[in-house]
Amino acid sequence: MGTRAEVMAALHDASARFIELAAAVTPSDAARPVPPLEWTVGETIGHVLTVIRRGYRDPRRSATPEETAGLNQICLDELEERDPAALAELLRADVHTALDLVYPKIADDRVFPFHGGVETTMTPALHVVLGEFLIHGYDVARALDQPWEISEADAHLMVPGELMGAWLRADAPDERYELRLGEHEPIGFAIHDGTLVVGDAAALVAGDVGVVAMPTLEMVLTFYGRIPAEDPVLQRLLSRFVPS
Repeated sequence: MGTRAEVMAALHDASARFIELAAAVTPSDAARPVPPLEWTVGETIGHVLTVIRRGYRDPRRSATPEETAGLNQICLDELEERDPAALAELLRADVHTALDLVYPKIADDRVFPFHGGVETTMTPALHVVLGEFLIHGYDVARALDQPWEISEADAHLMVPGELMGAWLRADAPDERYELRLGEHEPIGFAIHDGTLVVGDAAALVAGDVGVVAMPTLEMVLTFYGRIPAEDPVLQRLLSRFVPS
């Protein structure tokens, strides 16, 4: 669902747009609430900064899916800055360091710790970072009554991959799904022995297949809890994950 080069190109674009959005936020608008989060606009921007920093200089990781939200809050509470213009400049510097200096040096096959007690390699992690900029850009823009575009290509890069297993509930049963999103090829999606399996390997998991058919962006926004799930199959799938 996207090569490393494709995700990096999308990351450069999404991070630049997010920084531009943050830089234009006034101090009064920084206090606006950001539903469905429990944060303000300023806090949401600050959270994205802490995510970037955990990607290259802060080694803390959650040990279980349930601990991730708590770690996010700890990192945000430690960040004293809430002024959006100042946060935008901090983001600009940290994004440059991460995307231009650090990430290119990390080999494709290098394995490192991720949240939820799982390990990953670079490309799956980049997909998640891209989602942080695009989803929280959507959050901030909506709170400010401003537009925020997520293209079909970017939405497809945010379709949950195996690394979303970092949010999989420990008691999730073995199940198979097929995601039919827009004009794209169907994506196999399965839970097997507490692990998320995506792609051709999902066909090896026994059982009936639950089909989720909808536009790509609608599925992504639903998966991340930004719009309600009306499809009963998608509702069942979402119930297998700790909210991210």
